[in-house]
Amino acid sequence: MTSTLDVVWTTRAGGGGRTERRFLDFVIDGVKLSSRLNVDFISPFGWLDAEDQQESIDRLLGKIPPDMPHGRTMLYICPECADIGCGAVTLSVQREAGAIIWKEFGIENNYEDVVHTEGFEDIGPFTFDGRQYHKLFERIREDLVSGT
Repeated sequence: MTSTLDVVWTTRAGGGGRTERRFLDFVIDGVKLSSRLNVDFISPFGWLDAEDQQESIDRLLGKIPPDMPHGRTMLYICPECADIGCGAVTLSVQREAGAIIWKEFGIENNYEDVVHTEGFEDIGPFTFDGRQYHKLFERIREDLVSGT
């Protein structure tokens, strides 16, 4: 079954030592992915510097290699500092026959050689139409460049 993928502007609430952040959240089949994950990580889109956002798009499109060991890609990062030492939600992005598949969600950091998958067993895999997937990320790229 093919899933739908979109993005929506979301705000992470601030207060109590937490920085308020406005970011683009992924919406899969009409549900915000962050609400399924139950972790305090956010996407890099909408708040990191332009170069980091462009690299994240290029990784998700397969234009540059994944940024994590074992061929995995960061999807959600620390909303305070974006440091991998705080951990990140990562996944495997697979390309096959005109489709993009997001699977094997977990949490990784830069000081353990392990992917923590506890609590992520029921997340994915999600299969997206490759053309729509690429159009979405190119639209995100254009919106980020234009500042909308």
